[in-house]
Amino acid sequence: MRNRSAIWVFTILLFLACLYQLSFSWVTKSFETDIHDLAEQKYDSLSNEAVEFVINGDTLVIGGDKEKQQIVSHYEQKLLAENRDQPTYPILDLDYQRCKDQELGLGLDLQGGMSVTLEVSIEDLVKNFAGNSSKISFKNPFNAALKDFKEGSTTVDSDNDDFIGLFYAHYKELYPKNPPMIFFSNGLKDYMDINSVEKTSANKNDQIIQTLRDLSEDAIQKTHRIIESRINKFGVSQPNIKKLAVSGRLQIELPGAKDKNRIRNLLQSTASLEFWDGAHADWTDEFLELNKAVSKESSNDFESDFIEISQDSLNSFSAIELESYMNDKKANDSLLEEKSLERVIQDSIMLADGKILNGSLWFIHTSNSPYIGVAKSVDTAKINSMLKSKVARDIFNLRRHKFLWSRDVSKYETSQSFTGHTLMAIEIPTSGEPKINGEDVVNASQSFDNDSKPSVALSFNSNVADVWAKWTEQKVGKVIAIVLDDQVFSSPFIRQKITGGNTEISGGFETIEEAQDLANILKAGSLPVPAVIVDEAIVGPSLGEENINSGLWSFFFAFLLVLFYMIFYYKRAGWVANVALIANVFFIIGTLASLGAALTLPGIAGLVLTIGMSVDANVLIYERIREELKNGKGIKLAIQDGYKHAYSAIIDANVTSLLTAVVLAYFGSGPIQGFATTLIIGVFTSLFSAIFITRLIFSYFLDSKRDVHFSRKFTENLFTGSTIEFLKKRKVFYVFSALIVGFGIFSLSTKGLDGGVEFTGGRTYRVEFSEKIDKSAVQNAVSDRCVDDNGNNIAPEVKTVDNAYTLEITTKYLEKSVLKNKVKVAKIDASLAQAFQDLGYSNIEDVNEGMTYTLLTSRGVESQISDELIKGSFLAVIFSLFIIFIYIAYRFRKWQFGLGALIAMFHDVLVVLGLFSIFYNIVPFSMEIDQAFIAAILTVVGYSINDTVVVFDRIREYSVLHKKSSAVQVVDRALNSTLSRTINTSLSTFLVLLTIFIFGGESIKGFAFALMVGVVVGTYSSLFIATPLVVDLSKNKINA
Repeated sequence: MRNRSAIWVFTILLFLACLYQLSFSWVTKSFETDIHDLAEQKYDSLSNEAVEFVINGDTLVIGGDKEKQQIVSHYEQKLLAENRDQPTYPILDLDYQRCKDQELGLGLDLQGGMSVTLEVSIEDLVKNFAGNSSKISFKNPFNAALKDFKEGSTTVDSDNDDFIGLFYAHYKELYPKNPPMIFFSNGLKDYMDINSVEKTSANKNDQIIQTLRDLSEDAIQKTHRIIESRINKFGVSQPNIKKLAVSGRLQIELPGAKDKNRIRNLLQSTASLEFWDGAHADWTDEFLELNKAVSKESSNDFESDFIEISQDSLNSFSAIELESYMNDKKANDSLLEEKSLERVIQDSIMLADGKILNGSLWFIHTSNSPYIGVAKSVDTAKINSMLKSKVARDIFNLRRHKFLWSRDVSKYETSQSFTGHTLMAIEIPTSGEPKINGEDVVNASQSFDNDSKPSVALSFNSNVADVWAKWTEQKVGKVIAIVLDDQVFSSPFIRQKITGGNTEISGGFETIEEAQDLANILKAGSLPVPAVIVDEAIVGPSLGEENINSGLWSFFFAFLLVLFYMIFYYKRAGWVANVALIANVFFIIGTLASLGAALTLPGIAGLVLTIGMSVDANVLIYERIREELKNGKGIKLAIQDGYKHAYSAIIDANVTSLLTAVVLAYFGSGPIQGFATTLIIGVFTSLFSAIFITRLIFSYFLDSKRDVHFSRKFTENLFTGSTIEFLKKRKVFYVFSALIVGFGIFSLSTKGLDGGVEFTGGRTYRVEFSEKIDKSAVQNAVSDRCVDDNGNNIAPEVKTVDNAYTLEITTKYLEKSVLKNKVKVAKIDASLAQAFQDLGYSNIEDVNEGMTYTLLTSRGVESQISDELIKGSFLAVIFSLFIIFIYIAYRFRKWQFGLGALIAMFHDVLVVLGLFSIFYNIVPFSMEIDQAFIAAILTVVGYSINDTVVVFDRIREYSVLHKKSSAVQVVDRALNSTLSRTINTSLSTFLVLLTIFIFGGESIKGFAFALMVGVVVGTYSSLFIATPLVVDLSKNKINA
């Protein structure tokens, strides 16, 4: 074997690289365990000293297990925030966040994470389109709708989570004649024919409301896309974003997220980037005038017990009463004068120290500078209130100027040292618009400034690049402000004209991660309307911890079973194959971690397929070596020729899989992308492991004169020398397959598939129980009570939230019902209440003792699988099939091979879909169609094409060796010669899946079942559908 040393070096380096990357997972898990233990210790210490503990305004009584979990979780968050910048990986001197960013990502289905409900401010959108109207006809229904929306209850005919519906319902209730909403005239003039609305009947209000609904939907969709883009760039693996029905809310689940503050900044930032002129002027007189006004107002705020009495009332006083009153008045006037003098002296002292506005602002302003002063964070809101007061509006021209704070904290040295945020004066042009905004930015990336501190490099589009050059030329010697969400991130001093359309935001970042986050936010774009987090919680894995643990153990034992099978069948060569197989899995996981990809259930499907392909590659090589040995060749030559003759089949099978995976990764998203990423990595690692690592080990054995065996006595002649006539009964198999596919299509068209909540939408409930509760018991109880019109039980998805006492229950029950929404919700509520009663729990509103539950939230969720995702996935699959057809037709020089492979793949997919349609609600496990099922179908396609191509490769070889034989004879010989390989690969893969199916937990049985059926059907179609079709399509002529 050539270049042996280079391959050894590469293998060792690849091993070390993967080990290094996976070490981050170990470090972060170790750190989080230490933090959890420390939080437990803090709780133990607290429980010995206190009875109550307050979290976010809620008082918890220390002692109960539920309260303990909440307090420990609170301490974990606090300790993580305090220690996030401390070295966590001492050898590399990396902090926790850097290590967390580089660990192996797991999806929500495997590890849980943070659930955030983000509310797009529909009320702000309505207010903006009404021009913030002061008309009573707008304000009254608006305020009434806002009150109902916030309280979650209403008396009008509208859903309480539909703000626009609430507004219209209150409008019609207040104004029964439904007069035209003319306050929307200006705001909506670009979106509809307002004139026709004003001149025709009040029914045109329906058109206005529909337009508002369309605009709000557009705003939500844009917010959805931007948030999704931000999260993907943020590095969170396989996030889950659901659009909640009507309410303008998005539920965002972020796997493994721990840093709540970073998540809040990421999601809530509107990312409104603006470039303004600094207002270079002398602001001294104006601010001293404001200081006097504020000081006077503060003096007037002095509270006195003295009450001034009118002259008419004084006339009725007696002489003694009048004398007493006048003495009190004189004393009060003296006190006020004394306080006023004290205030003047105090202001003079503060002014001498450079402080104004009641000492809250250090005045650092110099003539012709836009910098006004510096204040502590706690004082900025108070100063903002002063700058927005009526007095300030009279002093400053706020139409042409505004005052903004710097984001970073700066240190100043005058007569004394002080730090704080800098107040900067901004000049507003006559247009009211900034010179440049975020929409003009075409690229943003994290960089470093001249002081080696984190910054963000920006690039403008070509049109704005010229504007930027001219503007900076005009502003040489002056300061401009780069503002994000009304905070001055950077205020560069322009020294010369800046060409090239590039600039930099610097000075506002404490860490590299902050700069990276801002760059990602700017690339994703600004939100159309503000969005606020209204709820956040830590959620458990959607598959359930018990199912994950049992699934992982079942996968581990299944893997051991494959290793044992290889040793049993191939003796010492089996050990070599096992080394390659273990190395392959290690390389895949290490590469996934290095790429920042996520391991999810669809990714595991790709991993299972990759293991099958890796086993298949080793089996192909070993079977070829065994053939060479039977032909009388020595062990060294047999190994050399065995590898050489197996290359063609291995490469063709892996190239078809790789082409499919690349197309799926490019066009697909979500589960398809996760599956494709794992498969792409797996193709390269399995090829490297099967071809190079095994060859290195065999070379070592041969050089050291060790015996190498490729079979045991029992397996030496197993499946060899068979003379099965596969094609003789091909028409019987055609009919058999046609019947199965026909029944499946009939069932699909009449009964359909059991679509999961991801496809159908549904309703989500968050319920808190008084006792720790078993999720599977809740799932079974709800399933028993939620029965559709056909008598089918509708099983919900259940996961923990924050602790073991709070569950989030999502059900699709009645989703397809034609009932009105309120009736539907009431019926679902009643079914859940009955289910909880079956478990012995009563509503806390009805009883105050015993086992109780509290319904925290209830809301509708829309389909998570968008039309765009379905369309993109469909196009990805179709295009990948087309690529496979082209490749196979080219490689085998006949289009019949390509068409035969495609028909076999369609056959396999239709059989699996048909069986899922026929048997759902018949078999004792869930057969819901969800994202994992999509990955299972793709695995079936991948396995089918891999199996078929291997058989085709042997047919091509035999068609050259046996030119005088008929097509039927050639195909039968080829199928018989690959029978050992076919059975070994299929059986080993099937054993893996069967073990996972039996021991892997309830929630993944449907997933494992689909893969098992796919392996069986894929093997069947390779032998009895694809190859016979090639013969029939070629009219018995394959010796091209």
